[in-house]
Amino acid sequence: MIAVRPFAPRDAPALAAMMREMARFYGAAVPPDARVKDALIAQARSVDILLAFAGEELAGFATFSVLFPVGGLLSFVYVQQVYVGSGARRRGVARQLMAAIARTARTRGCHRLEWSTGVTNAAARALYDGLGAIGSEKVQYVLEGDALDRLAAS
Repeated sequence: MIAVRPFAPRDAPALAAMMREMARFYGAAVPPDARVKDALIAQARSVDILLAFAGEELAGFATFSVLFPVGGLLSFVYVQQVYVGSGARRRGVARQLMAAIARTARTRGCHRLEWSTGVTNAAARALYDGLGAIGSEKVQYVLEGDALDRLAAS
């Protein structure tokens, strides 16, 4: 059985380890001295983090935020990340995380969820299609490094 609950500071070591796994999965480099546990505790004040457990083991996590406004001046939830650990895939963990996000969205008066995934991530796309989500034609932009510094300095 999968149990989903909000992140608590005591979860930081396990979540930090899973986030390092996620970074490796996506081919991202994480500096060995990165203070992931400290960053998690600090960021949890402004970002919602849900954890999925299979028994006592962390199986996956999701991060999301409520944003306002969207077309029609209605608040919505933007799902930044849903990740399931390599040992827990294909057991309904991501679906349970998405359902928990949907319940949170409704509790907070939100009228929609938005997120993105890579066009080549067939497993995620199959899950999202199965939830009844509709893909969009939006283009996702990323601003980082020197370009971010230039804009911040302007």
